Amino acid sequence: MKARPSDGAASAALETLPITGLALLLSLRLESSLVWLFLPLGVLIALRRPLSEYGLDLRFSPPSFGTHVVLGVTLLVLYGALHAWVARSLFDRSFELRLPGNPAIDVVREFLAVGFPEEVFFRGYLQTRWNRALPARRSMFGANVGPALLVQAAIFAACHLATGDWTRLRVFFFALLAGWLRERSGSVLPPAVYHAVANVWYGILAGSFR
Repeated sequence: MKARPSDGAASAALETLPITGLALLLSLRLESSLVWLFLPLGVLIALRRPLSEYGLDLRFSPPSFGTHVVLGVTLLVLYGALHAWVARSLFDRSFELRLPGNPAIDVVREFLAVGFPEEVFFRGYLQTRWNRALPARRSMFGANVGPALLVQAAIFAACHLATGDWTRLRVFFFALLAGWLRERSGSVLPPAVYHAVANVWYGILAGSFR
């Protein structure tokens, strides 16, 4: 008998929520984001699931390079404008540009230490597992999306609350973009790059408004 969607969702929840909780606990205890990389890899290998199905594949079909440039720059400018408005209007902070010594190295560091590990877990393992339970049935700008997109974004945002800073719920919106990129490209590499650049950009903005 074919499983009903609710059965699939229950199975996905029973598998992914304890693993997410364990990953969050270990990442906080060990103070390392690499847990988000090695734990799902261990689970997938133990369950003998093809890694390529979970976005862990160098072969991907992203939008054109030009599309990425336009999309990325547009999002960075929009977020920068919103951040500036909040900092000036609500917190009366002044602006003094503070750039890191080598932004390119910072992006590489963020990609390896945070962006790639977290994308492997949330957009690779988590989103794919929920897609199997609740298949995507809508097309959005060339990518098939469904409930899994919202589920992974909600869990991603909830995990960021572990710091005690409720404003970090804003990462929910980034998770939607990252989830779309994963579906559009078939790989976690594009969202991992966006993740790294976004973290460095946020660091520049946070350090410049005081």
